Amino acid sequence: MKKVVAHKTFDIIHYGHLNYLEKAKSFGDYLIVFVTSDKESIKQNKTNYFNEFIRLKMIKSFKCVDEVKLRDTNLIDALKTIDYDIFVTTYASFKNNKSITKPVIILDRTKDISTSIIKDYLNKKQ
Repeated sequence: MKKVVAHKTFDIIHYGHLNYLEKAKSFGDYLIVFVTSDKESIKQNKTNYFNEFIRLKMIKSFKCVDEVKLRDTNLIDALKTIDYDIFVTTYASFKNNKSITKPVIILDRTKDISTSIIKDYLNKKQ
């Protein structure tokens, strides 16, 4: 069985997240998803709308996801804690994590959709 790992913060769930995870799953048989913890998000200067428990529950609900783990450390250390075959990410996330030793697949982000775009749009509406 080929195990694939994907990761993100997954704050405001949108089509781009689903697209990313479905593509990640297509590279193997079993998809493990790391969801960035609230603590790690703060270290990365991110302000999340939803807390880690809500974000975990949302990602668990996706049919393509087999296992969800809370990532409470840096990505490299988190990857060392699991058995996997392929790491799937986006370039923005990978550029700071080039020390990953297993195969890496870099996916393009879904065009015209992101949590930042949604937050900006909602802030303008207020």
